[in-house]
Amino acid sequence: MILNKYIVAFFLFSFLGWVWESIYCTIRGRKWANRGFLYGPICPIYGCGSLLGYFLFDLIKNGYVPDLDWWMIFILGFIASMVLEYPTSWILEKLFKARWWDYSRYPLNINGRTSVPTSIGFGAAAILLMKCLIPLADQWLTLIPETVLNILALILVSMISIDTTLTVSSLTDFQKRVSSIDEAFQHRMTDIVSRVYNYQTAFFNKAIQRIVVFELPERKSRIAKHLREKQFIELIKDYYNSDMAGQMDKNFEHGATTTREHCENVAWISYLINEKLHLNANEKELVEAAMLHDLFLHQWKTGDASDEADHGMAGNHAEKWDNETLRSHMWPIKISKIPKSREAMIIYFADKYCTLIETIRMNKRFGLRN
Repeated sequence: MILNKYIVAFFLFSFLGWVWESIYCTIRGRKWANRGFLYGPICPIYGCGSLLGYFLFDLIKNGYVPDLDWWMIFILGFIASMVLEYPTSWILEKLFKARWWDYSRYPLNINGRTSVPTSIGFGAAAILLMKCLIPLADQWLTLIPETVLNILALILVSMISIDTTLTVSSLTDFQKRVSSIDEAFQHRMTDIVSRVYNYQTAFFNKAIQRIVVFELPERKSRIAKHLREKQFIELIKDYYNSDMAGQMDKNFEHGATTTREHCENVAWISYLINEKLHLNANEKELVEAAMLHDLFLHQWKTGDASDEADHGMAGNHAEKWDNETLRSHMWPIKISKIPKSREAMIIYFADKYCTLIETIRMNKRFGLRN
């Protein structure tokens, strides 16, 4: 499948870009430098630029675009690097208050986000990419059986989904918000107690002084966790106490995890992603869809379903839910079922994360409920 070929190529060139950047910056700084935006060994901006070159390569190979001279490739690479680098740097800085590269010391730079000297280097690299690396990668990818290519693409998409979730979560640092709320509460209470202290007799001085200096370093995170847990249980209680939960416990998937446990894990991770990243999806609808997404998996395992490849059969039975939300969690295996809604995208990433963690049986260590 051509889409999976591009997915694998994206990861290949992202990895090569990470190798180049890390080696160059390590030698230049004389200490190890991990140049990836994510935790994993990839630089997505290199993958995006190379993927544009791959599209152009296929157009040329199929006769839609005439063959390009080396100087044309250089100009395209020069322009593409500026077009990619400037908005990417701006977006990352606005989202995470940090810069992953700064060209301020280079001449002819634009706000330190891109510069003429570095774009000349990328233009030269584009010639190497179009004339050598992409043709070699294309030959290699055509030798891989389609089944292997599909599985490889699915694994890579799952890995970057998990990596992106963990990276964004750590950068936004949701816990700081809880801490800031608690700190404001502490200051307010300290002020109130201090006023009371001024009007008390000496008999109460020692007790009130203890209240003034009292802090809640550990309880604040436990309180926030308890509130999240209580709200989540309230959202899933109708499903948890129904006959459907018993049906889902009859089948296993991803090792020793039952269908009910998997659906509950996906619902929990979806709930956390939505809350921690402030995605503003409807919590009730999100959790309901996550609890339903594999509900009728047991039917095709027992031979009652007509399409065993579509384990999103819950869409045929859950009238309150559009099929797209329930079926799209199987993308890219179901290539036409692309997640479109906000809830569908959250469930898609949560399902891939839970599937990987359940398969390697490290559920509790990586935040799953079961």
